[in-house]
Amino acid sequence: MQSKVPQNVQMADKIVGPLTLRHMIILGAGGGLAYLIYVILARTYYWEVWFPPVFIISLITLAVAFLRIYNVSFSKFLILLIESLMIPRKRVWKKADAEVIITGTLVKPKINKQQNVDKKGLKDAQTIRKIKNISEVLDNYGKNINNKH
Repeated sequence: MQSKVPQNVQMADKIVGPLTLRHMIILGAGGGLAYLIYVILARTYYWEVWFPPVFIISLITLAVAFLRIYNVSFSKFLILLIESLMIPRKRVWKKADAEVIITGTLVKPKINKQQNVDKKGLKDAQTIRKIKNISEVLDNYGKNINNKH
C-alpha cells in the first residue's frame, strides 16, 4: 500500500485560494474591529470622523497579514524593531573588584587571616604570581616550539 509523503512541510496549508488559517484569523479579527468602529461611529458622525480610524485599522490588518520585510513577517519585524531599540547597541566593559557573582550570590575571594598584608599588598602579590605563571607558560611554549623544529 502506497501513501503520499508531504514534500514541503514548512509551508502552511492553503484554505481559501492563497490564504492560510493565520491570514484568515488576522483578517477576521482586524476586519471585525474595523467594522465595529464603523457601526459605532457611523450612526452619529459623518464619514470624516469614522473613516480615519477604520482606514488605519484596515491598513494595519493588511500589513500584519500580508506584508513581509526582508522575508520576515510584519509582526515579527515590529517585535525585532522594538527589541533592537530597547537593547543597547554598545557594550561597555567596566573593570571591577575580585568579587564574582554566581547565580545571584556574591562570592568574595578567600583571604588568609594569618597574613597581615593590606589589600594593596595582597593585590600586588597576586599580580606578581599571575605574571610569573604567564611567563612560565610562555617560556615552556617557546621551548616546545623549538623542540618540534
